[in-house]
Amino acid sequence: MTSSLRKKLTYVMCILLIVSLASVFVASYWSSSRLLETSLNKEAELGADNLSMEIDQFFQKKIAIIETIGKLISGEKEKDLKLIQQAQKQNPEFETFFFSYDLSGKKVINFKGEETDVSDRSHFQEAGEGKGKIVVSEPVVSKRTGNNIVTIMVPLMRNNLQYGYMGSTIPINEIQKTVAEEKFGEHGYAFLVSKKGNYIWHPQKELILKESVLKSNIPEIQTAFNEIQKGEHGVIQYHKDNVEHIASYASTLQNWGVYITAPTKELYAPITKLSINLIVISALALIISIGLVYLLSVQLVRPIQRLNRAVKEVAEGDLTNTLTVHGKDEIAVLSHDFNKTVAHLKDLIQGVTVSSDQVLRVTGEVSAGIESAMNNVHQINSSVRQIAEGAKVQAASSQEVAISMNDMASGIVKVAETSSKVSEAAQEATQQAEQGTTVVEQAVKQMNSIGEGTTKAASAIERLNGRSKEIEAILDTITGLTSQINLLALNASIEAARAGEHGRGFAVVAGEVKKLANQSEESAGKIAELISETQQDTFNAVDVINSSSRDVQAGIELIEEVRMKFANILNASRNVADHILEVSAAYEQMSAGSQEVSASVEEMNHIAKHASEDTKNAANATEEQNVAIETISNSVQQLKEVVEELQQKLGKFKL
Repeated sequence: MTSSLRKKLTYVMCILLIVSLASVFVASYWSSSRLLETSLNKEAELGADNLSMEIDQFFQKKIAIIETIGKLISGEKEKDLKLIQQAQKQNPEFETFFFSYDLSGKKVINFKGEETDVSDRSHFQEAGEGKGKIVVSEPVVSKRTGNNIVTIMVPLMRNNLQYGYMGSTIPINEIQKTVAEEKFGEHGYAFLVSKKGNYIWHPQKELILKESVLKSNIPEIQTAFNEIQKGEHGVIQYHKDNVEHIASYASTLQNWGVYITAPTKELYAPITKLSINLIVISALALIISIGLVYLLSVQLVRPIQRLNRAVKEVAEGDLTNTLTVHGKDEIAVLSHDFNKTVAHLKDLIQGVTVSSDQVLRVTGEVSAGIESAMNNVHQINSSVRQIAEGAKVQAASSQEVAISMNDMASGIVKVAETSSKVSEAAQEATQQAEQGTTVVEQAVKQMNSIGEGTTKAASAIERLNGRSKEIEAILDTITGLTSQINLLALNASIEAARAGEHGRGFAVVAGEVKKLANQSEESAGKIAELISETQQDTFNAVDVINSSSRDVQAGIELIEEVRMKFANILNASRNVADHILEVSAAYEQMSAGSQEVSASVEEMNHIAKHASEDTKNAANATEEQNVAIETISNSVQQLKEVVEELQQKLGKFKL
């Protein structure tokens, strides 16, 4: 069982460690993934925003130059032509400066003085609406230089009304280079689309100014483009060629869209490396923890093993061993209480053993006294029977004397003979009465001795009963301890249940402790049953001794009554002898005192009848006393058997 407990504890702790490490791994991986994802999203979004800001700054600088020149337009063609020609020389990064004094787009004059009709172009149409706004065209390929260019036009205002516009075409090679140099990760890239969705820059150069993002088969890119037209920015995830990508997007002031994208797997490579490191660290921590858990389980289970062995030895009756207590935890307290319980039980069993030996010795003495009393009672019975026969003879003689007295007239000789016989019978009756009195006094002494032995036996049994009650009190203490142990186990289970998965190992320990407490409670119950049986037998012995004591007392009273009767008989016999002697001495005067003699004879006859009845009662009393003594003997024998059985059961304990 203890080996199983150690295994269970080890398994539970290992499971808790695995779950804990797995939880830490999952939490770390998830937290790192979230953190990296947030960081990547912010980095990508920041990159897109910075790139859009660079594009906006590029256009703002160019627009500022054009606006400055536009403010110098006077409305005089020659003067304004010289102005834009000078501006062309001073700003070589601009491709072609132009201006127009109407909004139709049919008379646009470039820095060479050439007048062209560009009314069919959408950006000139937009500028010709007269709304006084700056117009930036869609990128196109310059027919003159072959560069990718855009046209920037600012309104010419007079009296808050637009009357024309001036502007210039600007190569966007610098913007394309800036976008091309933007990197995201190792293989990430940026691309730029116009407000109509045309690719301004893309690593796949065949798409530049030829394809539109609106024709893309990636719905997330198209959704992001719609957000760009609203001036929004953000991050999206999409799949391209079965590879997951992450992309950030941002809008410029011209509603151009800036995208920065990279493969998700490449960006999340640090997470993969982190997961491998976490797995290695978790495996090492698990191996070390399993070793520590095993050592801890051995340390926890070892005291329980010792306690379990000690409980088994006590259950088998061996009270010689005690537990060595180390520490102050619950198991140490339980071991200490167990040692105290065993010590109390040992002292109690030793006391009960000594008391049972005393009871056996007293019962032996009582048995010997009872046997002697039975012999004396038999002798008294025999003597009483003889007295009864003598009394019967005396009664018959008295009757004969009465007849003789009635026939006194017939002859004094017959009276003398009868008187002589009566004298002999009276002397014999006197001797028998004296012997009976002596035997009765011996019986009284023997009964008193029996009463004292019975009293001693009752005292010894009372002490045995007291020892049994002390055992019962200690068993109550044991039962209380087991209840406290059960309560501690329950509290541990509750705390383990509150701790959840972390407290499952302690719940197993608490269950095993509860089993040990139940075993102790069962052992205490068995001892309690044994003590209860002993107490019941003791109570029966006490009842028998008390009954015997009452019978002995009654016998003493009866014997005392017999003694008094024998004293009366003795006195009566002596009186009869005296009278007969007087009759023998004065038989010459018998005729004259016949009335007196007759009265004396009648009185003697009456005394003889009473003596006969008293001797019968004495005989019956001795018979009853004999039965009572036999009952006492049987009770003492039962008590002896009970004590011997108690000693056999106590002999199972090794002190």
